[in-house]
Amino acid sequence: MKKEVLHISHHIGCLRDQEYVLHKLGFDVTHHKFYDGVFKITEEIANDFWNNHKDQLNQFDYILTSDTAPLSRIFLENQKDFKSKLVIWICNRFDYNMESESKFYNLFREAELNSNIRIVPYSYFEKIWCLQKGIDIMNHQHIPPLGKNLSVVKSTVPETEYFSEMYGNQMELPDADVIVPIYHNDNHFFNMSEFLKSKGISVYSGGFRTISQIQKYKAFVHMPDAFSKFLCFELIHANIPAILPSKKFLYQLSKQPNYFFNIWGSGGANLLEEDWIDWCEWYDSKLTNCRFYYDSFDEIPSIIKSIDKNKMKSDFNESSKYLEDSTLEKWKTFYSDF
Repeated sequence: MKKEVLHISHHIGCLRDQEYVLHKLGFDVTHHKFYDGVFKITEEIANDFWNNHKDQLNQFDYILTSDTAPLSRIFLENQKDFKSKLVIWICNRFDYNMESESKFYNLFREAELNSNIRIVPYSYFEKIWCLQKGIDIMNHQHIPPLGKNLSVVKSTVPETEYFSEMYGNQMELPDADVIVPIYHNDNHFFNMSEFLKSKGISVYSGGFRTISQIQKYKAFVHMPDAFSKFLCFELIHANIPAILPSKKFLYQLSKQPNYFFNIWGSGGANLLEEDWIDWCEWYDSKLTNCRFYYDSFDEIPSIIKSIDKNKMKSDFNESSKYLEDSTLEKWKTFYSDF
């Protein structure tokens, strides 16, 4: 009989990524997108949700919580009555929006003592962040997103209007050489679109619903704003090169006013240390053959003009296979031991 997993998350991307992983591992998965905008999980919210759903919750073999980790409080507050196993996949600082909830920190520390609870950071930085808050998970293997989704026909992840509206409702995006996303650094710190247009590069700057919509573009031009992003991995499976500042240039940019890099929840770029950039998934040495790095903005146009995606197919195929095989093996080992 297949093991059953209930995945509770705020993030459609997390639900889709884990749906693919769990499907490949032979699990049955049920999705629950938590209340929109409710990120501070107080004791009252946690207990209300538990009391209203506890019979159903205890029917699953595993409960998986992701983005954000405070959703785990539903179960941390009710460990005596919780009969399943809890997997806490930390995707965006374990204490996001919980700074005033001192009890939550104690519950998270105590979770390490419960054999039915396992904490899985999705990047190396999440381990460091936990350690800074007195929670030592340095010996835990971090498991990043895989970056693949099931087909629309097979997927049971709910589509939401919020997701559609935020990332673009267009079914067909405009033709252009490259895409520049809607993030702060690419638009407000530096107007990448206008810069590229001034160099004769056509640009689509906006949102998208699915990764397949942007496969028409030669590259994805971005200035990193976090240690990890699902797009780091999704682009590789979709055969889309990323154009990024080099590690040295990123460090220089992070020291300039208005550059955004998410360290402490809503910023902190000025705190970024140069050697910390090695923790950033955009710079994984095993995946650099699918990415281009520049030391100054002036290098970007020539990089774009030099890209031949057909010649990169073998690199993308190799990296895609590496990502899928290694990530599935990590999750397979995790569940076999749990």
